[in-house]
Amino acid sequence: METAKNSYTARIEVRYAETDQMGVVHHAVYPVWFEQARTEFFRVAGASYSQMEADGYMSPVLELNVQYKNPTHYGEFVDVETTLERVGSVRFKFNYKVFVEGKLCTIGYSIHCLLKDGKPTRDFPAAFTKFFPEG
Repeated sequence: METAKNSYTARIEVRYAETDQMGVVHHAVYPVWFEQARTEFFRVAGASYSQMEADGYMSPVLELNVQYKNPTHYGEFVDVETTLERVGSVRFKFNYKVFVEGKLCTIGYSIHCLLKDGKPTRDFPAAFTKFFPEG
């Protein structure tokens, strides 16, 4: 596996609507935060999802894993640390760590492939070359 040269940490405020009656973040929220973090990961690196889609590429989620270590609560700010690695010739994996004030709360990952005009491709878009120069 080839780890990308970049990592990114997204800061997200926990909203009331994301919590249960006890003020604890619902388990289904974490994948949404992961998506926000990976979208920001690309945007900050100058590679937008919207441009990739306009160029005919899609990036479906093939696998999702979330492990809950400590709860997060309404009113906190979470930091979602995101790194990217290549897995084989057509797949890539985002790794996520969610922290609140330096305390690890959640870890997870999502595995994706790349489709070009609806078909799996090994030809990653130009925006990916900055992450995986060996392509």
